[in-house]
This record gives sequence, C-alpha cells and structure tokens, in this order.
Amino acid sequence: MQQIDQIVSLLKEKVQGTLSLENETVLEKMLLDHPRLQEIVQEFDSTEKMLNAVSDYQQVLNVHTHEREEVLLDDILIKVRQQRHDSAVPPIYTVMRRRYLYIAASCFLMFLLAGYLILEQQKPTKYLPHTKISDFNPGKKRAFLEMDDGKKLVLSDAHDGISIMEALQYSDGTVIADEQEMAAKLMTLTVPRGGEYQVVLSDGTKVWLNADSKLSYPKSFEKDQREVTLIGEAYFEVSSDKNRPFIVHTKDQTVEVLGTHFNIAAYLDESVSLVSLVEGKIRVSHENQPPHIVMPGQQAAFMDGQIQVYPVNVAEFTAWKNGEFIFNNEPLATVMQKLARWYDVELVLENKLENMKIWGSIARSSRFSHVLQLIKMTDEDIHYKIEGRRVTFMK
Repeated sequence: MQQIDQIVSLLKEKVQGTLSLENETVLEKMLLDHPRLQEIVQEFDSTEKMLNAVSDYQQVLNVHTHEREEVLLDDILIKVRQQRHDSAVPPIYTVMRRRYLYIAASCFLMFLLAGYLILEQQKPTKYLPHTKISDFNPGKKRAFLEMDDGKKLVLSDAHDGISIMEALQYSDGTVIADEQEMAAKLMTLTVPRGGEYQVVLSDGTKVWLNADSKLSYPKSFEKDQREVTLIGEAYFEVSSDKNRPFIVHTKDQTVEVLGTHFNIAAYLDESVSLVSLVEGKIRVSHENQPPHIVMPGQQAAFMDGQIQVYPVNVAEFTAWKNGEFIFNNEPLATVMQKLARWYDVELVLENKLENMKIWGSIARSSRFSHVLQLIKMTDEDIHYKIEGRRVTFMK
C-alpha cells in the first residue's frame, strides 16, 4: 500500500503543478512499471476531479494499512463477482457496511487503481506499456500565405481568418497589406496539420479551410469567371453571380457553381474525393466523363476513376466547420486520418482494426485523451501505446 500512497501523493503534485523534475521521473517510472494505471488515471477528465479524488483518498490514510488492503480487496472481489452474474440486480454484501466508512464515490477509481496494484502480480497483463502520461492539444488557428512574387506571411493565430476584398486584412479589419503593397496576382493559403483558417475572397465568397489543406486563388477574379484550386478539405459559401461561374479544381474533379454552399474533401493521400452539397446546385465533372448534377443532401464521390452521386446526411461531412467530429458507422482507418491531421500526430492501426466501425461525436476543441476515451467506449479491448507523437492502437 505504500506504493499507491506514493502514487496518489505524486499525482496530487502533478495536477497542482508542484511536481519536481526528480519526482516526475519517479512517477513516470511507476506508470511505466504498471501501464494499466495510466488508463485509470485518464478516466479523471479534469484537474478538479483528480484533486477531489485524491482528497477523498487521503481522508482514509490514517486507517490501518492491513484494514485498507482488506477493504480494497473486498472492492475488487465484488466487482469481479458482479461481472460474472447476468442478473440485473447486483448482490448485496455485508462487507458494504464496513466499506461505507472508507469509500467515497469520487475516489472509486483511485481505489480500483490500488486494488489493481495488489492483484496485478497474480495474473499476466496484456496491456502494452505507455512511455509516460501524454496528451495532445487540439488544432487551432494556424496558416501562412504565399504570394507568387515570393513573399510569405505567417498569419496570426489570434484571428479566425483573412479577407482580400479591399486590402489584405484580418477578419476584424486589421490591415496586413494595402493595395499598393500587394504586387502578387496569385495567392496560396496553406493550413498545416493541427490548424484551420478562413478566407473571404475578392468576390465575397467565404472559404473555411480544414487542417493540412491549400487553397490557391487570384487577388481579384477575372470578369467572366472565378477559379480556385484546392488540395485537402474546405467548406465554401459562394457569392451568387449569374454571369461568372465559380469553379473549384481538385486532384480528381472540377466543381462548377453559380452560388451555393458545399464541402469538398480531396486530400492527396486519400483514394476517394467527396463533394457534399448543403444548398443550391453544383455540377461535378472529371476529364471526358459527362458532368453529374448534384442536389442538396447529395454527395458526389470520385473513386476508381468514376463519379457516383448518392444521398447522405450532409451534416456529418460539414460538422468539422462547426467545431465537431461526427462519426456514423465510419471505419476506424478513416477516423484516424481525420484525427491525425487535426491533432498533428501519427496514428497507427493494427490491420484487423482498420475496418472496425466507429459511432459518436466529440468537439474538436477536446484534448486527445478524450478521443481515446471515445475509442475505448467503442471497444474496451482496444489498447494503445504512446511514443512521442506516435500512437499505436492494437487489440
């Protein structure tokens, strides 16, 4: 029991920000020796819950060590027995009367953690080690702007986007460069992994760029048409202009509209390109194939050299623009591609996990540890190990 007491003490220092470098090494060594503990610790999704649990746990530190061990073993035994019964009504044990004095609800997992340490030596573990307590921040506003005259601007992460309708400026009106300073005719807005950004084009069209995406566009459009080139994913709100069609070129398709809202996902490392229409009407074409008309609530998918149009729930494909991930019976392999771009991490799957289906939604503002919880909820037998910014999933 000394070990669990020491871990609780070190965890309290860690969440309070007072853990020394020496004790940080000690804690990481403990968690490396007992990898199951990290998953239990991660169940506390806030510092407040962790501190409350630690506080409740420390209230019983004065109880005799042998009695505490007995209480914890009783707790684990009850959990095992409950899992072996199919009955919806769990059995009542007389030991609950004795345990009542010691166990508060907010520190249940901390006791489970302690019980794990006691029983761990009696059975082999199938959990792979984690190198340390690790978490990754979600993406943020990140982008840079390249000009055809060689200039390159790193854009501020304090702003949502830029506009070039008059001068080059941020969305709040802060001028970056005026008309006289803008010698470039063609611009490329690049959003790296772990980023997102917006741009308002010279005709008033609004574009939201997702992580790992590029949009190339002129400083001002021609009189007879409007053309841009996209690599990656973007949501468009095209300003209506009956005399000038708006054309988006991707690696596989050409999308032509007059005024509408739609989403394009056309990453170079994905075999399928998707165009999802929210409102209006678009025409999608590829090389010598006849064009396909897409109506609201439909999606045009380019795969294996062919375009197919079918109905979809468009909200699932545009949720990222509104700050959410929605997964509806989606293969884990494609889910991992989206997460890897947003959290700027490398995610590796065992082959047998690639086609496993995922349901659920999570805010894009969530830390990566919350995403791990969602995946574990889908299948508790999925485990992972973290090495730097590489996460490997296995079963």
